[in-house]
Amino acid sequence: MTYLSRVTMLLVGLALAVASGPAAEAGADHPKLAQDALTKVIRPGYEAFATDAKVLKEKTAALCAAPSEGALQDARNAFAAAVKGWSAVEIYQFGPVNREHRYERLFFWPDRKGLGLRQVQRAISSEDETVTSAKTLGQKSVALQGLPALEYLLYGNGAEALAKPGDAGAFRCRFAAAVADNIAALAQDVAGAWGADAPFTKVFLDPGPDDPLYLDPKDVTLELYKAFSGGIERVRDEKLGRALGESAERARPRLSAFWRSGQTFPNMAGNIEAVRKLFADAGFAGIVAGESPGVQDSVLFDLDRVARLLAEEQSPIAEAVTDPDQREKLEALRVGLHSARDTASELIAQGAGLNFGFNAADGD
Repeated sequence: MTYLSRVTMLLVGLALAVASGPAAEAGADHPKLAQDALTKVIRPGYEAFATDAKVLKEKTAALCAAPSEGALQDARNAFAAAVKGWSAVEIYQFGPVNREHRYERLFFWPDRKGLGLRQVQRAISSEDETVTSAKTLGQKSVALQGLPALEYLLYGNGAEALAKPGDAGAFRCRFAAAVADNIAALAQDVAGAWGADAPFTKVFLDPGPDDPLYLDPKDVTLELYKAFSGGIERVRDEKLGRALGESAERARPRLSAFWRSGQTFPNMAGNIEAVRKLFADAGFAGIVAGESPGVQDSVLFDLDRVARLLAEEQSPIAEAVTDPDQREKLEALRVGLHSARDTASELIAQGAGLNFGFNAADGD
């Protein structure tokens, strides 16, 4: 069952629960929730990511211009910063990032069958010059264009050649520079599309009956609700769950995002920090408090604890998912995420008076 299918089942289940009980008194200020989510969370997040991506582009270009161990480390540091920036907005799978396949072009993951990786490796082995220009790269497979592709170029087999002058790493570096350029352009496009006068922003803040996306402000709240609930579930099941597997012997750490660069745990921590910020700053915490005073503090405690422990994790993902003590800790974090999501989701749905239809749940 896919991540989106599980989110859909959750939404439908909550719909039935709300429908079978007393009619919810929707006291949520939906327009304010959208405004706060945009100005306090979404727009600053995308602007920060665009800045990080610009630095990544510059550092990668500098590496190609003057290869050295220091320049390679600078590019890798910029990559880690860009992953952190991306992690803060990754939970938002709607809006401008959902146009022109931008989300997949930035983050082609999971690559369950390794198809994307093989495309990157083939481009390297064949020295396909069409991947060395952002203009032509943008017309190719999404698997060649984003952060996972750049991670392999900077950290994968043969990446040490990037630090040395000569032909061995020259093509690979041009490829990496094109990918970084593409990431920076996409990040800037998405940030700009959330600007004050941008068309999608106007729809997001002032939906109406003639709009094909959001007919009512409550529809925007539902979109944000899916980002909150789905963001938690993706970390719990897609990122932690798949890597852990059923046992240490059946762990699958190489299914994790960013395992080569050591950014797996920072990526997950950033996702949960983003969920926490959406909950606290956009108004969901207030809705939960209105339904059950004090519960919002419990949700925040769980999210803070999980984010902190993930951020503090120093072991590579391959070690963490095979060590018995580490596995126990990670499973405990999954329990904390389950508690936070289920508790908050039900109260948000009730307090906001959300009515779930199949189209809304599927994002259609």
